[in-house]
Amino acid sequence: MSVSAYIPHPENEEEFGFNVPVASEAFFKAYWEPAAEELNLQWVPIFSTGIDVSEEDLPDVLDELNRLKQWAAARGGEEMEQMLGRIDLLITQLPQAYRREGAVVYIG
Repeated sequence: MSVSAYIPHPENEEEFGFNVPVASEAFFKAYWEPAAEELNLQWVPIFSTGIDVSEEDLPDVLDELNRLKQWAAARGGEEMEQMLGRIDLLITQLPQAYRREGAVVYIG
């Protein structure tokens, strides 16, 4: 299994194609979850079980992703580089999912 972000009820081709990989389940448990716990994050830990993210939630989610990005950048190493790449992808792509009013992104 893996964790990714997608629009569960796409209404057009662009939404249908929206899919952002986050991490394999094993990588998420090994790296993302301990970081989220250390940083006392609320949204990121729920990614592994699955959560709907509305446009209203986006600022909080992006804030946590930016905090996670700083955490990973401070540690370095191959695993952290992989994590940083996925965090950057989420930070860049998530806002684009909300072009339609009422769109929801599922991360899980």
